[in-house]
Amino acid sequence: MQIQYYRAAWNDLKSSPNWFGKLCLLALVGWIPIFGQIVIFGYLYGWAREMAWGVHEPLPAKIFGNEDGKLYRRGWYIFVLVFVLSLVPSIVMGIGSSMQQTVYLNGIADGDGTGLGVSAGFGGLLYFVGIALSLLISIFGWIGYMRIAVYDRLSSGFQFGKIWKMLRHDTNGILRIFGMYLLVNLIVGLVLSIVIVALLILVIFAGVGGLASAGYTAGSFESMTDAQATQVLLLLFSSVGVVGIISLAIGAFACSLASVYVEALVARAMGYWTMQFDVPHWRGQDDPMPFELQQMPPSA
Repeated sequence: MQIQYYRAAWNDLKSSPNWFGKLCLLALVGWIPIFGQIVIFGYLYGWAREMAWGVHEPLPAKIFGNEDGKLYRRGWYIFVLVFVLSLVPSIVMGIGSSMQQTVYLNGIADGDGTGLGVSAGFGGLLYFVGIALSLLISIFGWIGYMRIAVYDRLSSGFQFGKIWKMLRHDTNGILRIFGMYLLVNLIVGLVLSIVIVALLILVIFAGVGGLASAGYTAGSFESMTDAQATQVLLLLFSSVGVVGIISLAIGAFACSLASVYVEALVARAMGYWTMQFDVPHWRGQDDPMPFELQQMPPSA
């Protein structure tokens, strides 16, 4: 029977006591540079590790509880792997973006503009190749995170040969998780877009309301002197200042919360996916995994 990864992960998440409050706290913790990401990775992939072992528990009660004593080490190892894996696509995307910027800023072209089109087109191609690489590498990363969580060793996440064998063993399952990841990101992105547009409308209304309360109308802006225009701008900024800051904070928090929500679903889904590899019978990180032993021919 195929596991419905999204349904299983979502049911586990929403059945956890105070799950929304925990995600909100993780979103706030994520604003702390480096340390915040270490905590998020350590917390969520500790939860995923339990599922990989077949232990069906809700989200840990405390974000910083560190019940197994490995939260920060696990989070740090995963953070290092994320950083290393992001280097190649980031470099490729950076080169592509730089090529496009150089072309458009300096106007590099031959007589008929062919050079401009070729350089810009190649830069755009490189940029999209970088995006494709980042998506492909993310799949390898998820498996690497789980190996780190199980073995509690940084080197386990860099055993790309082992990761490739696991991926090949159940490509369909990992692709279904990847499809879930893309779909959830799309839906969350649409919801965030609605929230951000609503906040922008709120800010605009605050500015218009401030000008209207000061007695300005549409006709007030005709034949306005520089001094009057400056006064209007200052009034506009003061009107939207508090509302703008609050709206910006709400928007930033909503983005952080959405990111943590998607990461929690992916981590739990990967726990279910890894469970099929019979984790309790894993030995050393360099030893064959149970499915490899089953595929080996019997010795003479």
